[in-house]
Amino acid sequence: MSKKVQITLQPITRDNWKACIALSVDESQKDFVPTNLYSIAEAQFYPEAQPFAIYNEAGQLVGFVLYGRDILSGKWKVFRMMVDAAQQRKGYGQAAMKQVIEKIVRQPDGDEILICYHKPNQAAHKLYTQLGFVEQAVDSKGVVTALLKLF
Repeated sequence: MSKKVQITLQPITRDNWKACIALSVDESQKDFVPTNLYSIAEAQFYPEAQPFAIYNEAGQLVGFVLYGRDILSGKWKVFRMMVDAAQQRKGYGQAAMKQVIEKIVRQPDGDEILICYHKPNQAAHKLYTQLGFVEQAVDSKGVVTALLKLF
């Protein structure tokens, strides 16, 4: 029997932002997700986007997630999610996504969640499919839009 992975989501603050921007995905994933520095900076201009640091059960910073309302569709969306290369394949990404889903479901109109990822990113495809996201479309740049219907 596998142990349930425990994580906590903490807001990005002046105390943890530098540690968060030091995190990096595996070299093979660098074309799939912007840096955390870019994501944190971008969130400053979109009040509907909420950046969080992902900490493991030992209190170690292991990843980053940015979610909120998509300004074009009005739907809830996970804009970015990453786990540091040294911490991947430990269940942190799935545990973090489950917590984000739990947070969104308690929000007004929290019945659907959008996510986008690059078609070649098989790790993202596997994770989001396991969580119930269903591909809706693939654009000309190979970016997949997937939707999770909660109700």
